[in-house]
Amino acid sequence: MAEDLWTDVARTYARSFAGLCAGAIPEILADLPSRARLLDVGCGTGALVAAAREAGLDAIGIDPDPEMAALAGSLVGGLPDLPFADDGFEVVTASFVLNHVDHPRAGARELARVAAPGGVVRATIWGRTPPPQAVMWGGLLDEVGAVRPPSPRLPEDRDFDRSPDGLAGILTEAGLAVTQAGTRSWRWHVAPDDLWAGLTSIGNFGVTWRAQSEDVHARLRTAYDDLGEPWRDGDLFAFDVECVSVEARVPRG
Repeated sequence: MAEDLWTDVARTYARSFAGLCAGAIPEILADLPSRARLLDVGCGTGALVAAAREAGLDAIGIDPDPEMAALAGSLVGGLPDLPFADDGFEVVTASFVLNHVDHPRAGARELARVAAPGGVVRATIWGRTPPPQAVMWGGLLDEVGAVRPPSPRLPEDRDFDRSPDGLAGILTEAGLAVTQAGTRSWRWHVAPDDLWAGLTSIGNFGVTWRAQSEDVHARLRTAYDDLGEPWRDGDLFAFDVECVSVEARVPRG
């Protein structure tokens, strides 16, 4: 279910929300051992892998969507069944992945499986608080009287709390030792046409867009084009965003 929302949207994602997720890359790659072998799970457009290679790491990526994998020049595959042997990577990253898979705990166990003893697993997710771009979009939907279809959700027994403690909890359940759990903030700038492309096609945004009539589509676009402060920074939209970030290590022995 969750993965289906990200299928066949690679190029639109690259021009829209990929820039949002890229804001977490510096922290994800900070202070890693040089020349370490790194696997980025759910690599998307490959931005993290490219940055890791520039930093001197031996990095590869994998993504379940063939279009996304082709765009990134990565392998095709995803959680919870990665095509790698146990203990193969000194660093495993999952940037905004565990909040989008159908089985988060199984996904966490797979991250732990492919990480070497003593290795590092770093994961980010979006927290439970609606991000500012969603708040902006929700205001526009209310303004034009749009319908609100139910957002796809995981069954309660598979879901987890979208918080530092919640993410740390499923990594701990996977046998990892959590060393850091908190949040990271940054400002995301995006061109209006690029954000519009994402809002009308990707994830739950796309689900909502496809539920509207042509008339509502037109009114949404007009209201969107009229947006000003506090959402604008010159010709760009600007959003102060925050994610959950957790680091864990694989116990030795």
